[in-house]
Amino acid sequence: MTIYFGEKFKQLRKDKNLTQEQIADIFHVSPQSVSRWETGSNNPDIDILPHIAIYFNVTVDELLGTETIAKAEKAKEYAHDIWSLRVSGKLEKAIELARKALKIYPTNSEIHVQLVVALSELYFKLAKVDPEKANECKDEIISTNKRMINLTDYRSSLGHRVQLLRNYALWGMKEEAKEIIETLPDEIWYTKEPWLALVLEGEEWRKSQKIRIKNAGELFVHIVNDFKEKETSTLQKIECHKAIIQIEKLVNTIAYNGEERDFAHWPCVFESIYIAQLYCDLNNASDALEWLEKAVQHTLHYLNFHEEKYNYRPWGWDSKRNLPWVLWEEYLMRPCFDFIRNDERFNTCVETLKANSRELK
Repeated sequence: MTIYFGEKFKQLRKDKNLTQEQIADIFHVSPQSVSRWETGSNNPDIDILPHIAIYFNVTVDELLGTETIAKAEKAKEYAHDIWSLRVSGKLEKAIELARKALKIYPTNSEIHVQLVVALSELYFKLAKVDPEKANECKDEIISTNKRMINLTDYRSSLGHRVQLLRNYALWGMKEEAKEIIETLPDEIWYTKEPWLALVLEGEEWRKSQKIRIKNAGELFVHIVNDFKEKETSTLQKIECHKAIIQIEKLVNTIAYNGEERDFAHWPCVFESIYIAQLYCDLNNASDALEWLEKAVQHTLHYLNFHEEKYNYRPWGWDSKRNLPWVLWEEYLMRPCFDFIRNDERFNTCVETLKANSRELK
């Protein structure tokens, strides 16, 4: 009630060109009470709600935002159903449902994101086998993001701008990407997020900190990855992969209270595999085996949290083979691992992965 009532009440008061003091006189309450209603720090007594509704010629449901809440919940249901179809590999059905949902909720950001992600996944599946249909996905990704940029306020549009920018860069459309970059905030330092904690307290502060740590972690991983791709030193690449693992662990520990999350172990699996591979390139068998064993440990953690509970394919995972199966059949069969292939520890890792392999839904 608090959020919707406060916003609605404030708008109704302003529509009548009334001050908080005048409203206080009308309903026989203090101006401080009216202020607290509008900020959401307090609510009017239940007995006074009908009188407020009658005075402003609205229903109590309108005051409380009952219809708005119901619509928001239904939109969330749509977004969840689209997500479920997408992660189970039913991309065309997910796209069809998203298009239908957007006719009902044309400005819903979450549904738009689900549509764009599904279109992106379908684009990569079709890029080599059906370029014409892949280009149709590409055009819809661009138009969908542009629509949301135009429909939302600047702050709400930033996520869609970045999403479109990343697509442009991926497709080699550098000039279009640069145009979007020019519309983004210039400096991370001189924005609200780094300094918000200075003015918040209690649970509000804690919640804000967790969000900021998560966002900062994701940004730093992105920057380190970009640096790693252009770095030529093998040792420097290894340090970059190790840094990413540390960031993932730090974010998991602080932002998620150390809970075992699939998104914490998932990237650590592949970062560890890449480190093992790079140590093989350096003819360092001891460190290569150590990091291969770490990759298997992260894989088992991931299975315990994610696959044992859900058994569906994660985002962007094309294969119906689960993570252990793909690791031993694709990654560990690469020639770079021939250097340690006859080692007993290597074979133990392979056997552990094989024992936990199965087909996903």
